[in-house]
Amino acid sequence: MSTNITIKDVAQQAGVSEATVSRALNNSPQVKQATRLKIQTIADRLGYHPNGLARSIRVQRSHTLGMIIPDILNGFFTQLSRAIEDVASQAGYDVLIVNTDEHLKKEAKGINLMLEKQVDGLIITSAGAFTDYPKMLGHTPAVFVDRMPPANIVSQYDRVLVDNIQGTQDIIDCLIKRGAQRIGIINSAVSATATERLQGYHRALAAANISPDPDIEVTARTDGSNVPQMTRQLLVNQKCDALFAADNTIMTGVLTKLPDLQLTHFQLGAFDDNEWFNFLPQPIVTAKQPIAELGRVAVERLLARVANDQLPTQEFRLPAEIIPRS
Repeated sequence: MSTNITIKDVAQQAGVSEATVSRALNNSPQVKQATRLKIQTIADRLGYHPNGLARSIRVQRSHTLGMIIPDILNGFFTQLSRAIEDVASQAGYDVLIVNTDEHLKKEAKGINLMLEKQVDGLIITSAGAFTDYPKMLGHTPAVFVDRMPPANIVSQYDRVLVDNIQGTQDIIDCLIKRGAQRIGIINSAVSATATERLQGYHRALAAANISPDPDIEVTARTDGSNVPQMTRQLLVNQKCDALFAADNTIMTGVLTKLPDLQLTHFQLGAFDDNEWFNFLPQPIVTAKQPIAELGRVAVERLLARVANDQLPTQEFRLPAEIIPRS
């Protein structure tokens, strides 16, 4: 059977109008149940699939959302994607996902692809820099999640974020209360979150009357390739008694290096959490991000903006849960 089966073919086989077929396939009560079943059976036998693109053009809605993220293999974004897809599905929307690998060109290409697919709105985790999102997106609604848009356009978009400053401050506070005095930080290469987490780090030090030391404040590369070297530098050369990793990929790099160092008396802190942290031999304090809530708020806010593009923009800051493991 040809794959180019149209609604007209179904109508001819069923002996009804195309409008009746359309209503029947959408379970309209205007069509008798027996007729609906007959039409649905014929459509299944012929292999008919509604033309979603044509329908979206007619109703000016594709019931599809786009999601732009750095890397779905990162556990945080894996869970966030699932949360967003679950909430969108409950609202009758599908989700298209594009990975950017933190590359601006890939991000631009992904956004253009989404716009070509007629998505109703976009959820974006920005790859950073000074991207001109208003020019790229036009009138397509967008919500930024996990990361801020560039400062010069931040007020033009809704933002759904974790309270990075308070979460980091709480982690460092906990490490200090457990006896740490020289806490090194390996910060993220993502400028928006890195700035906030460094601010929280400095706030905690100030509250404990500990002077910051630029020699123990370092930044990971985007690919994390320098994290093992920095782990040695901070724990061995700089004699830090605690180490804070600003995200879960950095902490993974730290943990791969620890067996080589054969150290025992130090603590760990990490922004992000994993269940397998329960099995680490070192004490670790983590900030568990409210990923499901981030996804829910992002989708609900985007759908609200799809329905009413005149809504004033908002910033949502969600608290992280601090988990101290001994």
